Amino acid sequence: MDWELYAWLKRGNRRRDVLRVIASSNTPLTVNEIKTKVKIAIAQASFTVKELLDKKMIECLNPKDKIGRIYRITREGKGIWQQLS
Repeated sequence: MDWELYAWLKRGNRRRDVLRVIASSNTPLTVNEIKTKVKIAIAQASFTVKELLDKKMIECLNPKDKIGRIYRITREGKGIWQQLS
């Protein structure tokens, strides 16, 4: 368990909310779908998704596409999410 990553996620309400939505979805989600479910601006959703990507909590399934990228939680993200919930 990466406790620094755990603490980073625990400090950020928006990060937790976005990860919760992605973790609870049965299918990969776009940033627009995440934005709608979390009820935040598209810029906030995009920024938070980038943060989670950089920390390897989520992964992009179609990184070459410029529009309509889809995201899902990684194993590491699931492990930390289970500790939080």
